Amino acid sequence: MQGDTFIAHGLDGAGLRIAVFDVGFPGVDKHPAFAHLRDGNKIVATYDFVKGNPNVYKGYWHGTATLSCIGGKIDSINIGLGTGAEFLLARTEKIFGEPYSEEENWVAAAEWADRQGVNIISSSLGYTYHRYFNNQMDGHTSIVARAATIAASKGILVVNSAGNEGINSWQAIVTPGDADSVLTVGGTEPNSDRRAYFSSLGPTSDGRLKPNVCAVARVISVKSKGLAEVEGTSFSAPLVAGFAACAWQSHRQWSNMELFNAIEKSSHLFPYFDYAHGFGIPQAEKIISEQKIPEPTFDFVIINNEIKIILREKYSYPETETGLGYNSQRNFYYKTEDINGVIKNYSVLMADRKEMLHLFAEDFQPGDILTVHFEGYTDTFNFPEGIK
Repeated sequence: MQGDTFIAHGLDGAGLRIAVFDVGFPGVDKHPAFAHLRDGNKIVATYDFVKGNPNVYKGYWHGTATLSCIGGKIDSINIGLGTGAEFLLARTEKIFGEPYSEEENWVAAAEWADRQGVNIISSSLGYTYHRYFNNQMDGHTSIVARAATIAASKGILVVNSAGNEGINSWQAIVTPGDADSVLTVGGTEPNSDRRAYFSSLGPTSDGRLKPNVCAVARVISVKSKGLAEVEGTSFSAPLVAGFAACAWQSHRQWSNMELFNAIEKSSHLFPYFDYAHGFGIPQAEKIISEQKIPEPTFDFVIINNEIKIILREKYSYPETETGLGYNSQRNFYYKTEDINGVIKNYSVLMADRKEMLHLFAEDFQPGDILTVHFEGYTDTFNFPEGIK
């Protein structure tokens, strides 16, 4: 996410209030990774909505880990980007089971946070088959989706995990990530920038784009008594929440939805998107400075009824790019959409050859759109343009 760029500009989320909703925050009152928050009185409010008291420093370590992905710091090393923000910690979940009261707690926590002037809600929570069907992931049905939409209408940026359902029968985005006004974050592998195998897939049941963006889902985070490698979109979302705090600090005139849109546009695949990565991983440089028009990296070559996507010479070989000073990223993204903009299929390939795709017009319908993204450049081909 180019966090060093934010750091170089003195941006750490100062002046923003972030509410973290989770299952407990054991060790946050003692762990050295949060000493700067304790010493600076940056934890401004806490409440346990499960037990009805202010003590949140108990329960499961999950909340401790998500908080560290926003504001944790080990000595001079930042774990998250929002180390200068203020925090509200809300325990809304029980460790075992999925009672309906957890959604009610989420709503109560959102109201509580709003009363205390929160700017961002970071929620690594989601509700699925325990109480809903897939077709109810429409952004309007669940209690938390409706509550999150109201929170957004009050000027709060709601950041929520996409869920870890990509490997089971549910597969879909979890609620409240299905809500239109929620910035829903999918998970990627840190060594490839591709979707982590467990990250939930869009679209919503009514066909809207989700996730909106993504971030790494395999991280080193704080547990109650130490550090550990953890995985899940639970950690992607708070990373983006910290990013959002820095971005908002740099543009305090933005509304929450202007920030939402800016984060989408800053992402490394924009304007390309798919149902696994959204618009990709947010990039700090695109928030801080005006971006240049990207240089074409490939061409559509039409021969009779064949469509070929050919990489330009400079971008055909990673060693060439390295020699020219480019940051070589060999992921080649492509998708086809129907005339209504619904994605029919999408894929990511390793760019290991000059001719990346060889397609035939008869395999597509009139009005279909082929979109390709490679190394910062996106272009489209409309069928059956020039082909008989």
